[in-house]
Amino acid sequence: MTLNVTDLPRARAFYEGVLGFEVDQDFPGTKLRLRVGESRARLVLCPPPGDTDSDRFSEYRIGLDHVSFGASRADLDRLADALAAAGVPASREHDALGPAVLCFRDPDNIALEFFEEP
Repeated sequence: MTLNVTDLPRARAFYEGVLGFEVDQDFPGTKLRLRVGESRARLVLCPPPGDTDSDRFSEYRIGLDHVSFGASRADLDRLADALAAAGVPASREHDALGPAVLCFRDPDNIALEFFEEP
């Protein structure tokens, strides 16, 4: 999955530094490929080719609503702590009948969700 971001170094600081994703490939100024936990999933971050001065992500447009990742309960706890330490607002929901879910936004306002996998 590839996400267009307005500021690649800022996005790297968030995805690598706060979320703990591991850099898999780095093409400075062009794109960054990250490994998502222990899974085979990869996330690519790159600046879009056009002007982004006033553009922000919105789930109300046609296309992407949010990005969702599965995680263990321990990973959700670690991630919630890391987001709080970084001052990133997040909501954590848990239903007695379902898995825990952690929702927040990245620096470009892209909606992210981590859900507890059994």
